[in-house]
Amino acid sequence: MAKAMFEIGETEKHRFAVKWSLFMKHLTIELDDEKVTDEFHYSPAPKKYHFEVGNTEKHQVEISAGGFSAIKVFVDGKALELG
Repeated sequence: MAKAMFEIGETEKHRFAVKWSLFMKHLTIELDDEKVTDEFHYSPAPKKYHFEVGNTEKHQVEISAGGFSAIKVFVDGKALELG
């Protein structure tokens, strides 16, 4: 299972948790401990998910996951290094 956890925002913090099971083909994305995506993805190509996060400090988040690819995250168009 591939997992990624990251936080965005300077003054208005938000936490993402992404879990992708290649074996089960199941993807879960949580934002601030609430599920926003919980689905099965059988295509060999990754799927992209877009979120606008924040009230006073807005950020555009794109998460690419699924298929045989690693989880990739872009915040405001810039790739985020996942460790």
